[in-house]
Amino acid sequence: MSAVPHLQKQLKDLTQHPLAGFRFEVGDDLFTWTVWFSGPADTLYYPGQYKGQLTFPQDFPFKPPEFRILSSFWHPNVYDDGKVCISILHAPGTDEMNTIETASMRWTPVQSIDKVCISIVSLLGEPDPSEAGAPANVEALSQYRKDRKAFEARCKANAEKSLKELPADWVAPPEKDEKPEMQRCISTFSDNVFYEEDDQDYGMDDEEEEASAPASQKPAGPYADELSQIRGMGIGSDKSDDEITAMLTKYKGDLSRVIDACC
Repeated sequence: MSAVPHLQKQLKDLTQHPLAGFRFEVGDDLFTWTVWFSGPADTLYYPGQYKGQLTFPQDFPFKPPEFRILSSFWHPNVYDDGKVCISILHAPGTDEMNTIETASMRWTPVQSIDKVCISIVSLLGEPDPSEAGAPANVEALSQYRKDRKAFEARCKANAEKSLKELPADWVAPPEKDEKPEMQRCISTFSDNVFYEEDDQDYGMDDEEEEASAPASQKPAGPYADELSQIRGMGIGSDKSDDEITAMLTKYKGDLSRVIDACC
């Protein structure tokens, strides 16, 4: 499966349904996106406006993108070079060195970019989560725990600095989703995001419509949601629903392993 059509669809979705607090700029290189994001209210990063970069691998969506914050940033989960360390952007599968992080917390090929962005925003509001594991920035975590005032002062200084560094032609990210009636529903079976919206035709093919259809129109069964997601990606077209479901059962719903088996 080529990464290009998948990236084009992700970009189209984000263009049609802007994500509050984020704005994306994509030039000639579809594999590199500039991301402007707002520091969430009620966090130490407000009212900062930060510049980031999403870099996609050639084998996307089978491998996760990398998110790097280019503005000055201070957070236990952000490396000195700006790379964000978060479970959803870790390679699929399990890590024997990190027993806290399960396979379900890591990247799967059905993840959406807006889900990644929402996860990053959530991370900013909780600098020291109990399930964080090894921090990307030990110094930041140590300061957060031992000298909270200094930690807060540095974050606020970076927020002010980010506003002074904005380019003259900068356009602010939207404060709200363009279509507030749209509900971003998190599936109980996986981390994939589905949309409930009106019946406008956005040029989706039949397989994409099946993936975004209401749950009542999807196949029944313990792995019905995962089956619909795989079908929506156009994977396993030479296999029946029963064969795909058997694989899902064998691999206990691990989509990355099922997709590897199909390809």
